[in-house]
Amino acid sequence: MKRTSIVPVIFAVCMALSGCTDAPSSSSTDSGTAAQTTAERAADTLPTLPAPACTPSGEVLEGNSVWLKSADLLAVIKADATTAVEGFGPSHRILELLDGRTCAVKFTTTLPENTSPDFPYYIAPIQYNTISNLVGIQGYYEVIVCDLAAGYKLSQLKPQYMTRREIDDPQSGMIQRLEVWEDYLLGFAQDTGPFAFDLSDRSQPKAVLPIAEWQDPETGAYHPLFLLPTQGGVQAILPQYDMKAEALMLHPLFDTPQAVSTNIPKSARNNDLLVLRTTDAAQAPLAVNLRTRQLVALPPDVANQKTQTILDWMRKQK
Repeated sequence: MKRTSIVPVIFAVCMALSGCTDAPSSSSTDSGTAAQTTAERAADTLPTLPAPACTPSGEVLEGNSVWLKSADLLAVIKADATTAVEGFGPSHRILELLDGRTCAVKFTTTLPENTSPDFPYYIAPIQYNTISNLVGIQGYYEVIVCDLAAGYKLSQLKPQYMTRREIDDPQSGMIQRLEVWEDYLLGFAQDTGPFAFDLSDRSQPKAVLPIAEWQDPETGAYHPLFLLPTQGGVQAILPQYDMKAEALMLHPLFDTPQAVSTNIPKSARNNDLLVLRTTDAAQAPLAVNLRTRQLVALPPDVANQKTQTILDWMRKQK
């Protein structure tokens, strides 16, 4: 049975050229459009194919099938008699990949129980970044990644955080939303906040910790800052979940990737104000307000000062 009060919104992430359906996503991001433009151009080069006309066996919940266009596979999460549990009913945890033309089953596996037999997994398209061969399946507390190019290898990933999280409620840690940025999978879990995974090494995806994190003393919300390597340097990502819109916004700080030092004192990593430095000869300051998730423009006479002086100036601007 479906428990709408506690069953998480669960997503499968169709990354890179595993391209998803054309259905719109409710997610949003204010990240740059370069990766998206590249993906759109790549998608334009793909042959035009009609959507699969496959009818999977078993029970499939509404919206729980996704056409991976470039691979021409239909990804399905379903339930059948083999996963039924007395007292709970059907357990939607069979992952099945079907050939988009012949409907032949290319791969099938039964996923572990999603905390409870009656908590289903769901598959849904991601709205951007369509250039890889991975499918991610979001569970209650974990994410499962399926590598289409490596014999459908499955990897279970559990969010990790910079500081210890206190779990007082079964819903704490429930994954609410996932988004993709380049080779990274970012998400948000209830009460425990944003998290990230590095999927650049397809054989060994791993959790990524933020370089800094501030917790709002009034709301308890976590504001982490991730420095994610990309072509030309790193991008600073400060994810934020909008509960009303059910959207994960990524808030990238830099217009273009920067070479940024990670040599930050431990005592400076848990404040709402932070000064990063570039690694070039100028060692230019990059002032960050973790509370607002924005870069702070520094007057030239302030930018030439030491880090502590810059921080003092930033506090006076509040």
